[in-house]
Order: sequence, then C-alpha cells, then structure tokens
Amino acid sequence: MLVQQSRYNIGDIINLKLVSGDEVCGQLIGTDGREYELRCPCIVVTTPEGVGLLRAMFGHDPDFENIRYRDQHIISMCKTHQKMAEHWQAVTREEEPVITVDTPQ
Repeated sequence: MLVQQSRYNIGDIINLKLVSGDEVCGQLIGTDGREYELRCPCIVVTTPEGVGLLRAMFGHDPDFENIRYRDQHIISMCKTHQKMAEHWQAVTREEEPVITVDTPQ
C-alpha cells in the first residue's frame, strides 16, 4: 500500500467533514494516516447571525486529552480559512461553557 504523507502540518487548524454530515474544526495534534488527533474540536453550525462553533463534546476536558477521528469516518478535509481559525482560537480560549440545570423548587 502506498503511504501518503499528510499535507497538513502539526499545529494547523483544519476542518474535517464527517460521514455523519458534521463539519469539525480543530488543531491538528498528530496523525498516523488512519487517525487524526485534534485539540479542542468544534462542530461548525449555522445561526441567523452566521457561522458559529460549538464544542464537539461538552464532557471533554481539553487539558486532559485530545480527540481522535478515524479516517473511515472522514469524507474530506481542508485547512481552515483564516477568519474561521481566528474564531476557533477565540472560542477555545473561553472559560468552560455555563451549563444550567432545572432543579425542582
């Protein structure tokens, strides 16, 4: 089997289009060609105000581990354009999201 080197560098902000239809944006931490490891992956969403980013897993602690995506779940990938990369950096610098839980009164 021909082994192809990734055209993305470690540290690049990249987007992955998954077979689920989700688009994920995150910092490439590593790859072995079968898995892509991303730091703080976010799902790309559209809102009335434009494109936004939501954390891919709210229970994930990005200080503890990264998330890996297997190549069989990826349809395509690209390097993130500058404006979205800047937005990703702003979103991932924020404090933990506030989670509200309705409690009985």
